[in-house]
Amino acid sequence: MVVVNNSNPIENLSVADLRKIFLSDRSRWDTGKAVAPVIVAAGSPERSAFLKIVCSMSDAEFNKYFVQAAFTGKDVTPPKEVSSSRDVKTAVAASPGAIGFVRALDFHGDGSDGGVKAIKVDGTAASDSGYKLKMWLGCETAQAGARCHGQLEENCSASPSSA
Repeated sequence: MVVVNNSNPIENLSVADLRKIFLSDRSRWDTGKAVAPVIVAAGSPERSAFLKIVCSMSDAEFNKYFVQAAFTGKDVTPPKEVSSSRDVKTAVAASPGAIGFVRALDFHGDGSDGGVKAIKVDGTAASDSGYKLKMWLGCETAQAGARCHGQLEENCSASPSSA
């Protein structure tokens, strides 16, 4: 699920907006505050799934994008990398312009999340069945035992988690 600082008035973003934010193509919120994306470190299933769904990229392609952009002179800043969902929430809570994503299991929504709030994606809340960032994490498929971490739900046979 996508989270922002509690002081951010944004309630909804499109997948296209998220792509622009995480690829450094959008640097300001409508309020004028600087956008500060935060992402879990490479190797986490939620990062892989988020990048696949939102940016249509693998981890390697995402990293290559920023290297190539910098090489061509494009003014880009990669998202701040942190080690866990807890660290995403901490970083987002500490910066009024911050945005990140966490697994639904790591967000309580009861005020105990320390200064962050969940927002809708394409008008749909993470608890709704049509949520675009619903992912199947930590599962194993019956087909040849293939791991499906971070796969879209139609490619997996276990239960969902929302990032």
